[in-house]
Amino acid sequence: MARYPLGGGVGTYLGFHLFILGLLSFVTGQPFLIPSLGPSLFLLGTLPDDEMNYPRRIIGGQFIGAVAGFVAFHLIVGGIDPAASPALSLEVFRQVVSSFVAALLSTFGMYLADVQHPPAYATTLIVSLGYLTSPRGVGVFLLAVLVMVGLHEILGKRGPIWSLPYQQDE
Repeated sequence: MARYPLGGGVGTYLGFHLFILGLLSFVTGQPFLIPSLGPSLFLLGTLPDDEMNYPRRIIGGQFIGAVAGFVAFHLIVGGIDPAASPALSLEVFRQVVSSFVAALLSTFGMYLADVQHPPAYATTLIVSLGYLTSPRGVGVFLLAVLVMVGLHEILGKRGPIWSLPYQQDE
């Protein structure tokens, strides 16, 4: 199978996944398309055989990152809207502390479960800074992770529709 030049195979592969997640967001009005999925998806499309990108690491790492961010945000920031707070305010400082605590919790959790996944730190920041604060939103995000990994397992690995960099030419 010939490869597309300039990453066209990887680009269309990633675009397809993002389109499906975006379509789910469009139809349901729920946050299926979160920026931190992009790096995870890129790693799946370019280095899926790397142990760091095994499905259990992506799912586990993203789960821990989301939960750590959620816990830190609600314990430290709470109902405050840091975006509406002035510079040098206690509210904004609490948001900074929330991101620090979320990063610590994510690191401990990922190492403890042996599911280190660097892109999950983007999730930790997104959630701990207050961009995804409801349990439902976090649940939908985690469902999006499962959809992304499931699509990859079905289409990317087992059904060679795209010529990804790791596939051998026949």
